[in-house]
Amino acid sequence: MSKLTHSLFTPWPERSTADPRRATQAQFMHGMMEVLKFEGPMQALSLFQTYGKASGLLKITAPMRRRFEHALKKGIDAGQVLIEREDDSELKGEDDSVGWIMRLPDQDPVTVRDLGNRSFAEIPMSELAALVLEIRSQDELIGRDGIFRAVLDHYGLQKLTALVRRRLDKVLEVYF
Repeated sequence: MSKLTHSLFTPWPERSTADPRRATQAQFMHGMMEVLKFEGPMQALSLFQTYGKASGLLKITAPMRRRFEHALKKGIDAGQVLIEREDDSELKGEDDSVGWIMRLPDQDPVTVRDLGNRSFAEIPMSELAALVLEIRSQDELIGRDGIFRAVLDHYGLQKLTALVRRRLDKVLEVYF
């Protein structure tokens, strides 16, 4: 992994975005790049939800998700955003955008942050892996339970839920 930065998670200061049912490519990318400036690197699905909420959408339906994905793919082709595909425990298929980690070209590929207003499911796997690497470098003999506890402590979480266990097991399987 390249240079690692620890920081506070800074949520995007929400403002109105163009309605994604009618947004032009330029409007889509302007809004998504604005969100990424604050919250990137982030999962594409979280990006869609953040943008959609600001536009007044209550839910990202499958057709709407495809519109967002199409806009992002064009933005990637234009060099406006970068994508890393991750093997997330919550993927529902090979090209599921849950595994797309989006960032701006000038952002580090991995930034370890606090939880902020994200759910544990929204933390990129690469961010979790970087944190686990740091934990393991401080204590080479730490076991799985110790790693899980240290990750929970870092994010200010109390419970080792099934989701947390699945994602951390996947991090250990894929990255270590």
